[in-house]
Amino acid sequence: MPRLLYINEKFGHDATIILDSGDACWVSVGSRGVLVRSHKHSFWGGLLGSLLGLKLYQERDVYRALSVAQALAATFRPVPQIQCRDVILKAFCTAVWHSSSPARVKDALNDPALLEG
Repeated sequence: MPRLLYINEKFGHDATIILDSGDACWVSVGSRGVLVRSHKHSFWGGLLGSLLGLKLYQERDVYRALSVAQALAATFRPVPQIQCRDVILKAFCTAVWHSSSPARVKDALNDPALLEG
């Protein structure tokens, strides 16, 4: 079962979730869009993972990121552990939570069907 390492809405909007595979996924939402990176969970991985980790998803258009977040919210069931006010951060974290590995996160977030309809 995945676990939530932290959610930060005080100094930016980001979160880290440890997946079933043991990898960590860092989700960042801001005025420049959404960025999701993966890294090995360790002390140094946590410090450097947000900068050097494998990029799983990036969207610089905030309106497109909002559309993807709405589609993710409709696709994945809510997770009680993810308590945040930012709806975009919550939707992306929920999608990451429901993925067992970085490859599945990448597939889920980059699914073209999310923007259809």
